Amino acid sequence: MPHSSSPEIAHSLLGFIWHYLKDKKRYLAGFVLVALLWAIDMSLTPYLLKVIVDNVVQYSHNQDKLLHAIIFPAILYASMSLVINLNFRLYDYVNLQLYPYLRATIEKDLLQYLLNHSYTFFHNNFSGALTKKITDLMENIEPLVTIPNEWFYPRVFAALIASGTLFTVVHPIFGIILFVWALVFVLLSYLASKRAENYSRDFSENISRLSGSVADSISNVMSVKLFDNVRHEISNIDTTLDEVVKSDRKLSWFNLKTNLLQGLGASILIGAMLLMLIWGLQEGWVSAGDFALVLTLSISFTWGVHDMGKQMQRYSKVVGTCNQALSLIRQSHEVKDQPDATLLKIHKGEIRFQEVSFHYENRAELFKNLTVSLRPGEKVGLVGYSGGGKSTFIKLILRLLDIQLGTIFIDNQDIKKVTQGSLRSQIATIPQEPELFHRTIRDNIRFARADATEEEVIDAARKAHCHDFIMDLPQKYESLVGERGVKLSGGQKQRIAIARAFLKNAPILLLDEATSSLDSQTEDDIHQALHEVMINKTVIVIAHRLSTLKEMDRILVFVDGAIVEDGALNQLLENKNGHFYKLWQMQVNGFISEIFNKD
Repeated sequence: MPHSSSPEIAHSLLGFIWHYLKDKKRYLAGFVLVALLWAIDMSLTPYLLKVIVDNVVQYSHNQDKLLHAIIFPAILYASMSLVINLNFRLYDYVNLQLYPYLRATIEKDLLQYLLNHSYTFFHNNFSGALTKKITDLMENIEPLVTIPNEWFYPRVFAALIASGTLFTVVHPIFGIILFVWALVFVLLSYLASKRAENYSRDFSENISRLSGSVADSISNVMSVKLFDNVRHEISNIDTTLDEVVKSDRKLSWFNLKTNLLQGLGASILIGAMLLMLIWGLQEGWVSAGDFALVLTLSISFTWGVHDMGKQMQRYSKVVGTCNQALSLIRQSHEVKDQPDATLLKIHKGEIRFQEVSFHYENRAELFKNLTVSLRPGEKVGLVGYSGGGKSTFIKLILRLLDIQLGTIFIDNQDIKKVTQGSLRSQIATIPQEPELFHRTIRDNIRFARADATEEEVIDAARKAHCHDFIMDLPQKYESLVGERGVKLSGGQKQRIAIARAFLKNAPILLLDEATSSLDSQTEDDIHQALHEVMINKTVIVIAHRLSTLKEMDRILVFVDGAIVEDGALNQLLENKNGHFYKLWQMQVNGFISEIFNKD
């Protein structure tokens, strides 16, 4: 498991839902009781009607005997409506007890499992599509449990009771016909539903792709507007829309054919029962009450089973959607904690790569036998050409990716043998593009340490030189920053990220310096804040500003996954033929040329 608190996700849909139902057996028993009472009512009320009709025919000329004969079955018949009403209220009670728990628990577990996927997983999947998967599961959990309990089990019980009633009360032939018909009908409906699952899965997959594309367009709406590419975006999803329409029509056409056959089957049953009833009346072994019982049961049962068939179609769609969603979410975590993983304990902050080899999936090897040590408290700048490995170097320290060979040590502890939680809790990161939540500024700063007091949050904001601009906002620390922090400027977002680092106060700091130019005052504020946050820490910086490089104790130059130069700033500048000297010469307005500093 990636973290000790990460839930397990079963590999089958049945196993997945049973994991949450196994401790709620009393509610499952309630469903069974409701189904059984409904099935009894389905046969008992037509039987009582038969008794009343037979007595009316038999005692039609004797009012006293007629009243005496029908009063009890009539009262019982009327009472059944009260019993069934109470039965359905029991069903409602079970629902309100079970489903809120299911939805809340499953959504929490799914989100927790999803968030523990690797960095690569999220890069390979649309965030919109992943959100759609969880939404699909949440919307379909209730029908996943409800349809069998509301439509399948009651009809199975009803088929057995109704067949038994006709077999014993009227004539065995009626019970046999009903039972065989129900058996064949359910079997064929089941086979049809299994085939419909494939159509449903395809439809759900196409809908997910469409949702991902739409979310991608919306999240990049500024680019769409600036390039006036609304038409391009619409045409871009046309192919996916065509696939959605095709898969939807395939599913609907299959359901249409299934409904046609089910309706034909119902007509065959009614016709067979009528023929047998007419024959029985002629031969004298079917009474008027029997006629009413058989016909009422047959019509009621065919409609009930026909509805069940339609619900099985719906169920196949539900199952297909849930399976498709689970198949993505429940993928094995690529980066996992070992079963005996320990907590990382940092005393100094030394970082060491020992013969590390790494490559991205389906790509050439980036690092090969990379060995380098970063001393405790050392400030190390990373520079190099695009794709050289700087960002990957940072990600490997955070164990966002797992290496293929070698070992990464922090204070002589193999990071693969410690928990990911304890590793990342000891490292503060300031990304090039800070990711902020659509929450208050206070919540965004406190995200670095959830138990921080109000005074600690404000102190971190002061140190990061963002307290003043926060206090100028109408809602101050209660101000919402918008999705991804769109309500804040680039410099403000960077200072919020620095405030997080101050609040976390971890012994190791990883910084991917922003490449954007800011006004001189903001530049000075950020530079001063970074200078303060680096004190008494092991610091690794993907550096773009000359002012930052001048503060580094050491600079590593990356080229195609290899560290080709290693030394202090002045040492590297002495080598006029070196890569660093060339990069230094390319500086523009105090920046190492941006194009050479992106992985």
